[in-house]
Amino acid sequence: MRAPSGTGRRAGILLCIVLAVTACSDPEPPGTLPDRTPSASSTSASPTPATPEEEVEAAVRAYYAELSRAAQTNDTSKLRTMTTTGCPCYRPVRVIDKNESKGRTTPDARIEIASLRIHDIEGRTALAEVKTNEGMFKVFDSSAEVIGRVPARQNHLDLSLVQTEAGRWIIGNQFNLMGDR
Repeated sequence: MRAPSGTGRRAGILLCIVLAVTACSDPEPPGTLPDRTPSASSTSASPTPATPEEEVEAAVRAYYAELSRAAQTNDTSKLRTMTTTGCPCYRPVRVIDKNESKGRTTPDARIEIASLRIHDIEGRTALAEVKTNEGMFKVFDSSAEVIGRVPARQNHLDLSLVQTEAGRWIIGNQFNLMGDR
């Protein structure tokens, strides 16, 4: 959905209406983009995004790639710039930083996108439905001893993104579509 940009209040109201309508509608309502599940045969680098939809998709994919890298390396410097601090998706930054301060590592942590569907773009706001798979990984202490295991799990989220003044898309909020967490 694309319309001329208006006031921030009108965009906020419209976003709430869109969320309410999409929550009660069919999985693929008219006017949405198709599911973009990654294919195993696609190994080449992506070209520079040309449309807002492609920019949003690239931002979501970059966030999850960086989330995996940050969990593996304890370096959250780039990850913290990809979301707002009030978003529940900022919590991994705090967890990773806490683990790093205690000498804990999670070198095998990995989050992979199972499916991604960009929808409801208006002006500088967008929504993206994403399903992820997280494999089981171990938590090590500073002496490389296993001190815990994080079980494998799947997530189904709707991400709310906003475009910054600099033109970058960042995640501002997330909604759990699984309803059990």
